[in-house]
Amino acid sequence: MASHAGLISVVKSTKGYITDKGGVTKDINEARKIYCLEFGFRDAYEVAERLGYFDDELSHSDYTFEVVEPSYDSRLAIIESYLQDMGYDYRAACEESSYSFQIYHLEKIDKFRSYIETLKQKTIDYYRARSNPSEKIVKNGKEKDLYKINRHHCEFGEYTLDSYYDNEGKIEKYAFHLNNPHVEKYFALSEEEKESLNNWQSEGLIEYLRENIKMPHLDDTFTIHDMRIKNGNVEVFTNKYDHKFIEQLNDTIREYLSKREMHITRMFGSYIIIRREEGKLKAIKATPIPIKYCPLMIKLLKEVGGEVAEKLIASLSDTNEEEQSKMMCELINEVVIKGGYFDTNRPLNSCEANVTFGASETMSSAFQANLIDAAVIVSNNLGTIITTNAPGTQGAVKRMTGLFYTSPNADIVKTAESEEIIPVFPYSAKIDQLAGVKEAIKRGKKRIAVSVAAGDNYLHKELKKLELEHDVTIYKFGLCSTGITEDTAKIMEEYADVVWSCASKQVREHIDPASIFQVGVKIPVYVMTEKGYEIIKNHLSLMNNTDSLDDIELTKGVNMPVALNNSEGIKLLKRRDLHNCADCPHPCI
Repeated sequence: MASHAGLISVVKSTKGYITDKGGVTKDINEARKIYCLEFGFRDAYEVAERLGYFDDELSHSDYTFEVVEPSYDSRLAIIESYLQDMGYDYRAACEESSYSFQIYHLEKIDKFRSYIETLKQKTIDYYRARSNPSEKIVKNGKEKDLYKINRHHCEFGEYTLDSYYDNEGKIEKYAFHLNNPHVEKYFALSEEEKESLNNWQSEGLIEYLRENIKMPHLDDTFTIHDMRIKNGNVEVFTNKYDHKFIEQLNDTIREYLSKREMHITRMFGSYIIIRREEGKLKAIKATPIPIKYCPLMIKLLKEVGGEVAEKLIASLSDTNEEEQSKMMCELINEVVIKGGYFDTNRPLNSCEANVTFGASETMSSAFQANLIDAAVIVSNNLGTIITTNAPGTQGAVKRMTGLFYTSPNADIVKTAESEEIIPVFPYSAKIDQLAGVKEAIKRGKKRIAVSVAAGDNYLHKELKKLELEHDVTIYKFGLCSTGITEDTAKIMEEYADVVWSCASKQVREHIDPASIFQVGVKIPVYVMTEKGYEIIKNHLSLMNNTDSLDDIELTKGVNMPVALNNSEGIKLLKRRDLHNCADCPHPCI
């Protein structure tokens, strides 16, 4: 009750303010004044009915309360906020506001309003006298200097909120972090091509926002001062915060990015850009294919690729790189896109194992055995996700062969949430596995499996730091290692738990001799730690319904145990007993 003392408000609808005679008026001074808890905690729609006003064209959301005179507690809080902006600590601000309330008789609304205007000007003068402008914006057609309030900074993963002062009052800044594909990491491009591809998704975004963003419902005082893209962020400057407006901004940005959909994937070591043009998703660019043979990809392509796959397989020995790139794009169009891999209406749960010993299959087995309570993986149109069960882990990736950039989509976010899958970046679909693990830890997960791919395998060192800092168990999987650098391989050697060799020369030179257990020969999976063996042993045991792996001595060198899986179950050998592989990927790069 005390917190509402002195509060006076009116009921506002989209047709005007409600009068005490049950009508509406455009003049707030003619509206019915509602004192304190006169109507209890009922909503504005119900209070309007009690005042005798009803309009069947309006819904509950078309009514709101508008404060005419803030409560005493609210007045104190407003004063405290200005004082804290000027450097007062919280206790001093509380003491000063109480003192000011008494000596200036701020229970009287006219005196309070006058005092706040004075305090506001003092705050503006404080910043202009003590700091240099930290931003410039265009406001009402004129360039304005902004002075940042350092204590007002909020991080929300995909966007940040900050407060500033200009020479007239407070300015609020919303900054959405756009997801840059950094195509130069995968493709040899001119500066012009790099800029064009990296900025393609955000091109025209500000114009789209201007056309589609609406002012907050029932708030005539809300103003957008400026809107721009700067340093990879969408920046929107307003006169005050509005939670629903920010939700609308996030939704509208995602909507636009979805319309200009873009992905970077990989097959046979070739990186491919997929883009939506004129409403149709298609592969537009592929790097030359560095691998001439891979038994796993040949097997998968023959299963689903048809004539296009046969042509590509036959062309692998060809030296015509331009023709190979063209055929790779055709394969992606015919097999990957038409196969529904980027279909945003696809299901996200599956019990089907796509390959015998994939990363998602291993994680799914770990969920079944209660070894893990979260997996941090990557999925098309979702980016980094946290899964919490076996079907979601398997279904979110299916046959995906590598994903390095993707675009958001609202429909598949809804599907993910219904399957207890957590998109870490639901509006941008950013891929950031370190952030994904941090989010899983924040949500109370203690046993986490995470996969990182290609150049991002350097993150194993950072993941190990997180594991030690937060006292959690993190099973670290290194994937898509074809083409990694020697430095990255050395980080994987020291910090990864399990490494998929792919066609990586560096893995065979650095990871192979350091491993303590190996699965398979054609495309070996190397176990680097006892913890890694725990999760690998679990998958092998569930696949073959056996406990024969419990007493194996894990060791490096010629006596390292190697598990081969065949129709008769698991066969265990020593490294020294292996013959040279006649069906391995080549060349290793």
